[in-house]
Amino acid sequence: MILTVPDSLISQGVDEENDTPEYRIEGYIHTVDNVALYYRVAGSGHDTLVVLNGGPGLSIDYLAPDLEPLTDLYTVIYYDQRSAGKSTLLTDTSSLHIDRYIADLDEIRRYFGIERLTLLGHSWGAVLGARYTRAHPENIVRFVMVSPGSVRYEPYEEQFLEVATAWMDSSTLVELSKFQAAFQNADDNVRGACRDFFDLFNRGGFYDPNDQVAFRRMRGDFCSAPEQVLRSFWRVNDLTLQSLGEFDWRDDFGDVDIPVLIITGIHDIFPENFREWEAAFPDGQLILLDQAGHYPYVEQPEEFFRWVHEFFEKNSPNNR
Repeated sequence: MILTVPDSLISQGVDEENDTPEYRIEGYIHTVDNVALYYRVAGSGHDTLVVLNGGPGLSIDYLAPDLEPLTDLYTVIYYDQRSAGKSTLLTDTSSLHIDRYIADLDEIRRYFGIERLTLLGHSWGAVLGARYTRAHPENIVRFVMVSPGSVRYEPYEEQFLEVATAWMDSSTLVELSKFQAAFQNADDNVRGACRDFFDLFNRGGFYDPNDQVAFRRMRGDFCSAPEQVLRSFWRVNDLTLQSLGEFDWRDDFGDVDIPVLIITGIHDIFPENFREWEAAFPDGQLILLDQAGHYPYVEQPEEFFRWVHEFFEKNSPNNR
């Protein structure tokens, strides 16, 4: 699928090293319930990929910089989900239901004139993509789930915090609690409080939480959103996840006939969760990368991008 956009949206620059054009496109689309969704397009490949970031409540800015190698081969569409990043901040509880997130993704698809989507979702974004495939399987051609969130509420969601912080000693747990309280209650310097929290919490997503060299390779920014959006992060996250209920989706995808790659680090939390995602899809393939956790595109980038590219090539519309 070749992405076509109005010339007025294109800001063209030149990569001096390779003397090739770069395309940077950004703007907003307005949904049927009057939410402005911020989008950004990078790369100029002949095939289009839509990326769904994790959260909920996080911006694309934590993910897009580390997925930059994808823009060498694909036109990549990122967007801030509702009530996150540069998109509209919402106060109505009903507007943070999973059904609205699914509808937003379909509006993105129709806005860009994409008949069938190629999706890549990380963490919560992989869950959102999976629910979209259940609602609209006819609109998907292939799907990559990167370190996906839970396929069922029990036991994974209930154990999430305990497992994610298992590497911490008592003093580190106290420090994390202090940072979380400051982030949740910050009137001033909410961005600093956000960064203190995620800089510590995210270490648990790495193969070695104490490997500062690996951790510093992460280029994304978890706290780039406007301050009022950061102050609403916990509310958006909680209400969105509550809309899922006490779910169990293991039997929901038996008739979803699309190729699905589940790729994550072998040391990510809940390894059985990823095997259950693989079993849930008739054409599911699980790749576990060694010495990696929740952020395999940071810890093992060469292996990660090789597997993703091979999957896209093998399952391109021209080869199916």
